[in-house]
Amino acid sequence: MVSIREFVAHLPPDKRELLAAPARLLPVKSRYGPIYQRTIREIEKGRTTPSWVLDTVDERLTETFRTAREAPYYTRGGHYDVLDRVTSGDVSTRDALSELPILTREDLSEHYRDMLAAPEKTVELSASSGTSGDPIFFLLDRNRGAREWAYVVDSWSSTGYQLGQWRVFFRGLDLPQHRPYFVMNSTGEIVIRIQTISPETVRECWELIEKRGIKYLHGYPSTFMYLARLLEDADFDTSWRFKIRGVMPVSEQYGPEQRDVLQRLFPNAKQAVFYGLSEKSVFAWLDDDFVYHPYPLYGHVELLNEDGTTVDVGERGRIVTTTLDGRGMPLVRYDTGDSAELIGHDEVGTPLFKNVLARRGREGLIKVDGKTFSTTPFNVHGHEFECVHRFKIRQDTPGKAVLLVQPSQKATEEDLEQFRQLMIRRTENQVELDFELVDELPATMNGKFTLLDQRIPNAPTAWA
Repeated sequence: MVSIREFVAHLPPDKRELLAAPARLLPVKSRYGPIYQRTIREIEKGRTTPSWVLDTVDERLTETFRTAREAPYYTRGGHYDVLDRVTSGDVSTRDALSELPILTREDLSEHYRDMLAAPEKTVELSASSGTSGDPIFFLLDRNRGAREWAYVVDSWSSTGYQLGQWRVFFRGLDLPQHRPYFVMNSTGEIVIRIQTISPETVRECWELIEKRGIKYLHGYPSTFMYLARLLEDADFDTSWRFKIRGVMPVSEQYGPEQRDVLQRLFPNAKQAVFYGLSEKSVFAWLDDDFVYHPYPLYGHVELLNEDGTTVDVGERGRIVTTTLDGRGMPLVRYDTGDSAELIGHDEVGTPLFKNVLARRGREGLIKVDGKTFSTTPFNVHGHEFECVHRFKIRQDTPGKAVLLVQPSQKATEEDLEQFRQLMIRRTENQVELDFELVDELPATMNGKFTLLDQRIPNAPTAWA
């Protein structure tokens, strides 16, 4: 059974809102459906019954291995033959993990269609660029939303946030009719385009939050840091900030410098942060000591050395994950591209880690006024990326930048123009963006590829 929220989430925002009024008349639990309720019960049971978690993780790993063998990618070349021995009972699930190869981001992007293990109508195409500007593609279950939202709400519950409460969501995406904000009655959020926030518009933005009585703020840390500076310099009443109860930073690195500024601006708010991926293979909540705690039932997590061995406590390792609920496209030992320092394990052996070095760093474009504009809005998802092999942003002058694009083989002029317009809208009122097509965008000397080629001397690399 698909929840009402799941159904409306796949509609365009304007059509979605036609169903908003009748949907919100229903009890909040009814809107989110049985998958949401079951997931919440599992999360709560997992906190009190470690033995059940261990058994359940093993069962779901086995199911992931069985599902993977339905996909062409995992049946070629013999590298994944051990999966058959797991399903036949000849080898344990945990022992099999160490025999399996590591799946790289490049493998995923090149072979994602061969990793499909379910009817194509049950999945949808998604994409991510991280900091690399080198898009990866993958397929996600269309009915994942209710389960995902259960983990998000649980990770936010420390702020006092409850299912169905209103919040403001600061995002870098386009809105219907290019509006600066859009009221989403169907999901209980007001989405504000971060590109429209400026010294000239911050009063209107803040009065919108106060008028609606919003007490929970959700968005990029870089946006919160910019908003904090604007509110501290404001010549209007900002006392509603003392009413804010929860600040939920997402999608960018977050550290003590961000925490301290936000605590000063919103002194009565609890901050709740989680670590997750577009690929939906890991989800972890952050405690007050900046230690991440992965939810063991969401995805299996390993911290590994370059040779594939497990790191010791105190060492840094790459974060490798295996999906536990990816029915359409299971990921088996997927190298996320991120790394972290192992500090220990929880009761069921899940690694606890800190100091994540993420694909999406804290570099940014420099605006005319010298402030930093995060590159996070360039992390476009879905079909928009299909016309692009790689892209890079080069900046030599504050307030201006050049978007360098290496087209894919099937790109048309119309596709590239749509991509150009999309990226220009993403930098609206922030940085003037030129567009240049190139034959090739090579990697750097160390073989890596970064999104931003920042050439402004002494350009800041953090938002604080």
